[in-house]
Amino acid sequence: MPERKTERDHRWDLDRIRAALIGDTAGIDIEVDGLSARVSDVPLFRRTDDGRMVQAVRVWARAETEEEAITWTISSGDGVIDRVIAPAGPSPTSHYLMVPEVEAPETFRLEATRATRSPIQVDITVAPQRKWSIYLIHHSHLDIGYTDPQATVLASQLAYLDAALDLVMATDDWPEESRFRWNVEVTWRLPHWQGSRPASICDAFIERVKQGRIEINALSFSMHTEAYSLDELARQLWVADELRERHGVEITSAMQTDVPGATVGLATLLTDAGVRYLSVAHNYAGRSVPHLVGGQALRRPFYWAAPDGERLLVWYTDTPHGVAYMEGNLVGLATDYGTTLASLPEYLNALAQRPYPYGKEAFGWAGIPAGVEVTKEPYPHDILHLRVQSVIADNAAPSLVPASIAREWNAAWAYPKLRIATNQEFFAAVEERLGDRLDTYAGDWTDWWADGIGSGARALGYNRAAQGAIRAAQTLHALADVTTNDARPESSTGVDRAYEDMALFDEHTWGAANPWEDGLSQMASGGLQWGRKAAFAYEAHDRTNAALEAGLHRFAAIGSSTGALASLIVFNPSSWARTDLVRVFIPEHRTGGEAHFIVVETDSQAAVAHVREEQGNASHRPRGSWLTFLARDIPPVGYARYDLVASGEPVGAGELTTSTGTPMVLDNEYLRIELDAFEGCVGSLMAKATRREVVDGSAPHGFNQYIYDRYTSAPGFNHLSSSITAGDLSLLGSRSTGGYGVVTERSSNAVWDRVTLRLSGEGADWIETTYTLPRGIPRLDITNRLHKIATPQKESVYFAFPFAAANPSFASEITGGVARADGPRVPGSAHHFRAIRHWVAMEDQAGPSIAWATLEAPLVQFGNIHLPYAPFPETIPSADARVGTIYSWALNNIWDTNFPPQQGGEMTFRYAVSVDDAIGARQLGGRAGASVAAPLLGVCCPTNPTAPDLPARGSYCSVDDHDVQVTHLAPSRRGHDLVVFLASNAAESREVRLSFGLLPVARAWVGTFLERSPREVAVVDNAAQIEVEAGGYVTVALDLVDR
Repeated sequence: MPERKTERDHRWDLDRIRAALIGDTAGIDIEVDGLSARVSDVPLFRRTDDGRMVQAVRVWARAETEEEAITWTISSGDGVIDRVIAPAGPSPTSHYLMVPEVEAPETFRLEATRATRSPIQVDITVAPQRKWSIYLIHHSHLDIGYTDPQATVLASQLAYLDAALDLVMATDDWPEESRFRWNVEVTWRLPHWQGSRPASICDAFIERVKQGRIEINALSFSMHTEAYSLDELARQLWVADELRERHGVEITSAMQTDVPGATVGLATLLTDAGVRYLSVAHNYAGRSVPHLVGGQALRRPFYWAAPDGERLLVWYTDTPHGVAYMEGNLVGLATDYGTTLASLPEYLNALAQRPYPYGKEAFGWAGIPAGVEVTKEPYPHDILHLRVQSVIADNAAPSLVPASIAREWNAAWAYPKLRIATNQEFFAAVEERLGDRLDTYAGDWTDWWADGIGSGARALGYNRAAQGAIRAAQTLHALADVTTNDARPESSTGVDRAYEDMALFDEHTWGAANPWEDGLSQMASGGLQWGRKAAFAYEAHDRTNAALEAGLHRFAAIGSSTGALASLIVFNPSSWARTDLVRVFIPEHRTGGEAHFIVVETDSQAAVAHVREEQGNASHRPRGSWLTFLARDIPPVGYARYDLVASGEPVGAGELTTSTGTPMVLDNEYLRIELDAFEGCVGSLMAKATRREVVDGSAPHGFNQYIYDRYTSAPGFNHLSSSITAGDLSLLGSRSTGGYGVVTERSSNAVWDRVTLRLSGEGADWIETTYTLPRGIPRLDITNRLHKIATPQKESVYFAFPFAAANPSFASEITGGVARADGPRVPGSAHHFRAIRHWVAMEDQAGPSIAWATLEAPLVQFGNIHLPYAPFPETIPSADARVGTIYSWALNNIWDTNFPPQQGGEMTFRYAVSVDDAIGARQLGGRAGASVAAPLLGVCCPTNPTAPDLPARGSYCSVDDHDVQVTHLAPSRRGHDLVVFLASNAAESREVRLSFGLLPVARAWVGTFLERSPREVAVVDNAAQIEVEAGGYVTVALDLVDR
């Protein structure tokens, strides 16, 4: 039986797509005596032998039967201007008649003469046409996976660089504008290629870069930038920076492909790195609807302003179809000259005449829905950037075909001019021709695809934990290098590898095209690809933990256990003084067999309450126990020492005392919590000082309640969600919540008040939630553990956090800034959800500051849960929804390509809720975020009689503005002793005092995050005044005294 094509098969029907271009632009349709024709003027120009410019009228014709010939004649009052004789038949043919270039609309007479039929005459108005300059950007979009397992993709991409170099050389004697040029989309492959090719070949490649025949673009990958920490994202420009320094090449452009959006931090980092241009190709793939949320107002090209006012010149591809980075392929530029001639002029007409050149025939684009006003304007300029690949495919090889088409085209036509180009060439031409006539937009360009990162929640959680820990690890090693006379430059190797693994996990390719399949190669290798992808996260986590552990032990050499059973160092990686819980492992042999001891502050000798817990899995891990205690006032980027002192009493001063407490009530100095076991949530969270209730008990879901949604869409169909429109809520199959909780553990002591509930809920074998109120801290810590049942059926898990607030104002930490609902965004950004870093601050005039923080789960929705299918309608009736609710979107499997189709096993989701009327909400947000992402660290000191003579507590670095933070310290890449990294979340420039504490600083230089453009600042009283621009990320390089 022959295979029948379905509607879905037509998504890739290029003839159908191109026919729509012709039929939807201005023109005259003729239907007479079995002849069908469409006549239109098109932007094609030719220069005659005598130097005159003529422009084209195109005739598309088709006859019901084969005819000998049709004579097409175009004339004006002065007589016949041009004539074409051509056969006609059932297959359409295309012909051009040339008329003198017009400066105003002018009417001409067109006549079709056939041997056995009456002549056909029509009048056609020919209008002035643009003389287009089209820059063809030939590249290969790198998916690290998707089309093949990752190693196969890398091998292919290395071969493409070989081929590109060969094609450059092969076209050296071609006309200048049609010579082969290659755009290296991202830099990740380049170090691999340089490390595996002869030096002579690498030198030849660099020489072609300097000639402008190959352009290296600045970023390492196409990325879900929201998934990256700021320092991790900044590292994605290191390769470009090193190539500039080593080879003297110019790198001024960046490319971002597939991912429809980017965080504001990317604009900051690119501009600070000397990148002026950004070419983006947003693949909407049916899961993005920017045209419904202001995107029709976004004109191109435009300037994207970073918070400090520096601007990127941005080009983005023209239509919301899923082949946005292969738009040149759609018009034949990778096929042949004839196809290009048939399609390109019509595409240019469509651009000039219509808001969107393509109709719903294009893949991933259903057109503007009925009832939605079309406000987008047609493209106004005559300069165009078209990406092209050798075939319509990811990871496509270079090809000579586009250059060959350009050569033939330019020999035949004066305009449009085709140029095989680099991004830099195009953007320089835009600057010259359009100058400051372009729009400028500021703010976040929120990523529509970021919901996909919830499809690998466990690996994502590991990677996010590593993002915080790697900063502390670098700081500890850097301090150990300069304070212990035991520098270990090799420690940076482990850090570099951890960052690379981290970034490889966060970049945009998360799996195979058909991720539910488990083949060995190609697009069916879903199992292999996800295994490798997840391993990047686990490797990053393991490498980071190893670096952190090593850094702690190296730093601990500043202390000594002389005179006590053992001494501890508690380290604070944050740039403000902190009081928080710390957990420290005490090896059994370090306490000399003493069963009981107390913890005392070394400087004050005050006893500190502690909880002692035995080592888990003790038969297979170091012998000893874990101490948890409240460490008070630990200095910024600093430490405090504690001693363990023997106590003969079973229960000594501050040693563990435990009682069951009231099972459903938790209490500390600041907060009172009542739990609702039946609903599996917090029933009440009371701020004692103000008697304010923090939980909105009238909300449709409880505080920290587990929500499980199932959807009626089917699994296992590639890009199915691209074809689904959620006109109502019928795609929401069911929604259930967790509950029926039972207490499995209850402890109340001098360190915490804690209870653990075991819950039941659909989608999980079990759900376990631990609520902890630490003594002395106005914060509730929540740990949700669940054993997820793996299923390919479409699903989502949320945890609800309804805050009692009549008119809340939310501010969310994102990569490179703070986002507010009323803050600036690039038009067309996603509004229904957001991927954050760690914290959300809530201000409400009726009560104290509130902050909510998350470690593993970055996806949030505010006020409602949206159905995860376009146009993403709200699922909770507006009368029931509460504006003060944060929904943590913990996991999902809603994608039908690229992202994992199911996930299962044990997972952990940690949250913190802080309530404080003494500080502002954003400052409280930073503290809550640090509690989950950058906890205090503790280590047992060695017995070290030669330890340096340092105070019992001290700071190495602090800053006097809570909106500007020390992210970490690291070795200098420019020959200095140390570098301090500062990041600002402020919306304006801030001058801050950076104090160096125990670091004896002789000289200091402020520079970019790459340690470029250094400017020396005065060091007075071991501190420096530093100006940090809005949203800035800068380095302060230090030379120390007596180094």
